[in-house]
Parts: sequence; structure tokens; C-alpha cells
Amino acid sequence: MERTWLEDVAPQECADLLESSWIGRLGVTVDGHPEIFPVNHVFDRLSGTILFPTNARTKLHCALEEPLVAFEVDGVYTDQLVGWSVLVVGAAREETDADAIAWAMAMRRAAWAVSEHTRWLRIHPVKITGRRIFLVGQ
Repeated sequence: MERTWLEDVAPQECADLLESSWIGRLGVTVDGHPEIFPVNHVFDRLSGTILFPTNARTKLHCALEEPLVAFEVDGVYTDQLVGWSVLVVGAAREETDADAIAWAMAMRRAAWAVSEHTRWLRIHPVKITGRRIFLVGQ
């Protein structure tokens, strides 16, 4: 009989997975309920933070109004039927440093548009956890 098994992902591998992923999801509270938004991000390994562009609407305002936000990336190794997930909980702050934004722009792999109206958010983690899920036989 097979069953599902969870294992924790080590911090270094969590960083590797955050760095290798280019689409993640931002979780914020909107009018008292949770909402999740896809974002194209970059992981700044040096500072351990996540940066992504957004516009001056719901994501930006809700992320800046709350003390903490959630950010998640995940994936599946289809050849092994193994899934993984990395969850980041942290404070979102607007990034205005031109050099930091230029670095993030150069590192982006997604083709989602940015404009002169684009704003940048940086998540400063207080917690990063990862899990891997797979089947094991009994």
C-alpha cells in the first residue's frame, strides 16, 4: 500500500528553489479575506529577499498595509511524482533604490511588462520553510 510522505526541505535548498523559480504567488489580506496573486519574482540570495514588480493597486497597497505577507513557489518533478513547496512569510517594503531595481530587471526571466508606473516590492523574510511530498510503499 502506498501513502503520502512529507519531508522538510533544508534552508539551502529552499534558497535554490526560490532562485530557480520565476513565478510565485503573493498572499495578502484584502478587505478582511485572503487573496493570492501571481507575480514574477527574483530571489536576492545576498540579502535573502524576494523582489517583484507590481502596479499601484491591490497587491501593492495590501502588502504594504499588513505587517506580514505570504509568498510561495512550488513545483513537481513529474518523472518522480514528487512535489515541493517553499513558503516565505515576511514584511513587504517598497523598493525604490535604482540600482536594486536595475539588478532585479536584469535578473528577471519573465516577460511580463513593466512601465514607468511600475512599483517594486521586496519581501524581507521572517520565516522560510520548504516541504517535499512523495509516495512511499508499505
